Amino acid sequence: MPAVEFEPVGAPIMDAEVRSLSRLERLTDIIYGLSFLLILLQIDRPDLAVLLNNEAINHYLREQLPSLGIYFTSFVLVGCYWQSHLSMASRFSRSDTTHRWLQLGGLMGVALLPFVNDLLELMPLQASIQVVYSLVLVQIGVFDLLTLLHGWRRPRLLVEPPPNQRRWHLLLELALEPAVCLLSLGVALCLSPVWWDWTFLMLLPGYGLLWWLDR
Repeated sequence: MPAVEFEPVGAPIMDAEVRSLSRLERLTDIIYGLSFLLILLQIDRPDLAVLLNNEAINHYLREQLPSLGIYFTSFVLVGCYWQSHLSMASRFSRSDTTHRWLQLGGLMGVALLPFVNDLLELMPLQASIQVVYSLVLVQIGVFDLLTLLHGWRRPRLLVEPPPNQRRWHLLLELALEPAVCLLSLGVALCLSPVWWDWTFLMLLPGYGLLWWLDR
């Protein structure tokens, strides 16, 4: 009589966790892509009936400069978050329920960005709108940070647990953008809304320092 082979009890669960991670990454790609697209579509299209000469074209371009500045800022910030998310997501080989909820918390902020970006274009110097915008960015970064910490608490979810020295670098990398966004809150509320968007330039020396430490 041939021997009967049994599959390990945990195998279907592990396969389900791997499939869940793959579906979560596809959902993440879709939401980030739609967010980029919706932010781009908020730039006003020119009325060809009005752009009859060079003066009208130059006037239209001058009017679009604030919108283009906000778009550029949003694109760079979301792009930085996207890069951080790719770095963090590449460390996971499977997903459990807590991991999925943490990722959905961050994706909720990404999905809100086109809405708050539209409000910011309508009222670029309104401190309350700037605060909401910064809080949405903080939400994205905090949930990515919590996702990484959850992975360290559940090593079976990771491809390979990082060494302790590397963990500090990863923490600083994921915490940099939320920290700068929190600083922008203080600038908008305590200093002046005019200086709010300039606060995000602090990301440049921050990433430069991380790059230098990583060498």
